[in-house]
Amino acid sequence: MKEFDYSTVPHYKFYRFATTVFGPIFRGIYHIKYKGIENIPKNNKRYIIAINHTCALDPVFVALADGIPALHFMSKEELFKNPVVAWVITHLYGFPVKRGQGDTTAVDYAKRIIDENHILAICPEGKRIKDKDGVPQEAKSGVARIAKDTGASILPVAICAKEKIKKGVPVTVVFGKPLTVSELGLDKDDCTREEIKAAANKAMQTIAKMREEELNGN
Repeated sequence: MKEFDYSTVPHYKFYRFATTVFGPIFRGIYHIKYKGIENIPKNNKRYIIAINHTCALDPVFVALADGIPALHFMSKEELFKNPVVAWVITHLYGFPVKRGQGDTTAVDYAKRIIDENHILAICPEGKRIKDKDGVPQEAKSGVARIAKDTGASILPVAICAKEKIKKGVPVTVVFGKPLTVSELGLDKDDCTREEIKAAANKAMQTIAKMREEELNGN
């Protein structure tokens, strides 16, 4: 596997090409609808998009929303072993993370993305939820730790579908209101591990509530 260059945040023309050309196709295949677009910050780019992880296309669904900046997203390291797949993901601003190993290199790169006014996207659960009826599960601490260290708000986004996502199954993407570090209890100098974990789960619980409300027609 070719080593990913964490030393700089790149710019690729392929991202805009791919979203422009293939976006309408994905929107049609999955009948994607968007709600809460007005909650996407317009002038402030210091935020992290947190998404429930239903399938491999979650970041794509979010990235195709009107008016949203390019997303830089964490992807499991295993996806980068295939050189063709690695090239595509890299040029769509994905970057590898070693799951469950406290990958500080990837976390530091995530902070750099925010500090350079790009948008970071994370699935806080850390892996796809393949069972449990797709109900969002407990979050890892990473999203809250990055929010605390950068001062970035967390923008909760719920991927909603009434059955397992596949071709022809309608998908609704709901954007919630940003959660500030103050609202998450991360605005003090020192936070315990428990407080950071609680903040991550508060974001995840917000996503779960948004999803439940959407699926129940509220």
